[in-house]
Amino acid sequence: MSIPPLSPDQTRLLHDGYQAQVRGLLDDAARQYRKILKSVPDHPDVMHLLAMVRSRQHRTDEAIALYRAAAALKPQDAKLWYNLGLAYTSVERNGEGADAFARALALDPSLPEGTGMLFSARRSVCDWRDDARLLAAIARAGDPAQPEIPPFFTLWLDDPALQLAAARRTVHRRCAGIAPKPLPAREPADGRVRIGYLSADFRNHPTTHLLVRLLEVHDRSKFEITAFSIGPNDASPARKRVEASVDRFIDCERDQPFETAERARRLGIHILVDVMGHTNGNRMEIFAGRAAPVQVSYLGYPGTSGADFMDYVIADPFVLPLEDARFFSEKVVHLPDTYQPNDPTLAVAARPGRAECGLPASGFVFCAFNNARKLDPATFALWMRLLARVPGSVLWLLAGDEARAHLRRAAEAAGVAPDRLIFAPHRPLPEHLARMALADLFLDTFPYTAHTTASDALRVGLPLVTRTGRSFASKVAGRLMQLSGLGDLVTDSVDAYEALALSLAGDPDRLSALRARLEDGAARERLFDIQRYRAQIEAAYLAMMDRAVAGAAPDHIAMAPTVAQGSGA
Repeated sequence: MSIPPLSPDQTRLLHDGYQAQVRGLLDDAARQYRKILKSVPDHPDVMHLLAMVRSRQHRTDEAIALYRAAAALKPQDAKLWYNLGLAYTSVERNGEGADAFARALALDPSLPEGTGMLFSARRSVCDWRDDARLLAAIARAGDPAQPEIPPFFTLWLDDPALQLAAARRTVHRRCAGIAPKPLPAREPADGRVRIGYLSADFRNHPTTHLLVRLLEVHDRSKFEITAFSIGPNDASPARKRVEASVDRFIDCERDQPFETAERARRLGIHILVDVMGHTNGNRMEIFAGRAAPVQVSYLGYPGTSGADFMDYVIADPFVLPLEDARFFSEKVVHLPDTYQPNDPTLAVAARPGRAECGLPASGFVFCAFNNARKLDPATFALWMRLLARVPGSVLWLLAGDEARAHLRRAAEAAGVAPDRLIFAPHRPLPEHLARMALADLFLDTFPYTAHTTASDALRVGLPLVTRTGRSFASKVAGRLMQLSGLGDLVTDSVDAYEALALSLAGDPDRLSALRARLEDGAARERLFDIQRYRAQIEAAYLAMMDRAVAGAAPDHIAMAPTVAQGSGA
């Protein structure tokens, strides 16, 4: 169809609206676009722009309706279909999102980030059509002749060199034009180092569940803590707890990146900690302009930023040994136990009965509570072999309706009755933790292993079988299990993983002994003692600060083991 022309007045409104949109003045932008649509209601480009604004305002239903109407009028616009896919997936309508991304790529196979988003949407509903082809495309993410792939999706390939190459491409595209401002470090006037934590996930989110207790217990005689929130406020108890845990909480959701960077500079933040990396909602541009003398990658992303303006990455010797530092643009800071904090005060509800959770009264329960998009066809086939060889066993999973249908069909194709898959509905975290203890054995995914979920399982006494590889993301569960006294359940090959899981399913005495190990307070101390962890990471921050004040360039730092005084909580 031909797009209706705009009058000079409407063209001025469009210009004003777009300029407001670019500056983040979303209400103003929407107002201008709506004025145009009152006179020209079937203009797909204006609908498209208004839909983008509504998406950023989290008015997703309205955005989807606008995108669909625009796509009906302009069906050959690949970017329109791509943005519709983003809107669908933002509200977990992943099947529809996958269809929109596929339509966009059919129109424009070179669409930046399109392949990664299609892969993610399909994996989220366990739709493994073209999975091998999509993974092969992701494996070419470092090739500048190929369409760009968001670095996050390279975590599904156990290849740290690829992860670095993909991250560097993205950082170069997004940040190449941002000139860093000189910002020398100075000794804190009051003796307290000002630390800022920046995240889009200060809400009901796994990363916040890990981090919030550390924010609460930071030593306020040595540190002043600021939270910079660049994401939405979900008004959850988790959000309120973060707000109460810091000395200063700043809502920067509507800021432009340079505005947030300027806030940090005005506050005199000494160390700005990025809790995002290349996860959804990140604003790497904030760091590109040098928002603080010391800039640190931490916790939210198990890989490198690929950015020369990030000084350090916090890790541990297992997940990131120094011989692998060549795959990271940052200098490596080793905490002696684990890079991952844990909250020992998380509430766990009363344990339910099996029947309440839809589990059989008897029989072995394999549990796999990782996010569904971490699951791949080969791992699922392995799990089906386990069910076939363990009579009366079931597999307990977290998955939405679309994923359930795909998994049932995959089980049936593997010769396993679909009713041997039990699906757990989403529940509040205390209830979820309580029910996990009903399982007999947790089966991990690979190469993106359980992270927060591994801590959850170990917290309630549920042993895991995991497999490690070469990448940071593949090693997290293994390190947590080592600290919990279950290092003998960490495997390094698919055959060893399958053999161990099968052996444990037939050995109730050994499983009982493993659970007893997890209940031993001494074995759990290194994983759940937040005071011990606090002392270690604070010592690391001080070491970074000492180098910066002395004018020394960042370098690898290894912290000695520390035993904190006082309560582990």
